[in-house]
Amino acid sequence: MIKKGKELAKYLRGKRVIVVAGELCNEIAFDGKKLLDYAAEISNKLGAPVAATGNTALTLKDKGVKSVKKTWAIELMNCMRWPWEKEKEHPQIADEKPQVLLFIGYRAPIAQSLVATVRKEDGKTVVVGSTYVENATYSFPNASSLTQWEHNLKEFVDSLEGI
Repeated sequence: MIKKGKELAKYLRGKRVIVVAGELCNEIAFDGKKLLDYAAEISNKLGAPVAATGNTALTLKDKGVKSVKKTWAIELMNCMRWPWEKEKEHPQIADEKPQVLLFIGYRAPIAQSLVATVRKEDGKTVVVGSTYVENATYSFPNASSLTQWEHNLKEFVDSLEGI
């Protein structure tokens, strides 16, 4: 578990990250700001491509995300097991195999299932959801409310400045 966004930002510094954005990005709003906005900010500040699931790809492009590829989440998890060859059968989202998959916009049971498929030697997983995900390398703690979850997201995104 990671309790502070600053710790997570430090951990991600210099790593190859793919943001994996789920359908909840389109459905959840915090007092006017959508979870999708946070996904876009995280991607842009990390310079990380987005593997967009559901219908998030078009709206992320509209938010200024430079590299978005509509991807089946489980396909990406499966590809983490093998050597990353851009021209082969894997989501053509990055030239090199990511070191970290950062999940946003997934219900906890789905996130738990996805991160459980990534072996430690194949990559790390981070979940920035409202519920702690045990099998993730790093996960936000349980949030007592949407307000607390948004606070965790804001702190994390603000900490990404200058990394």
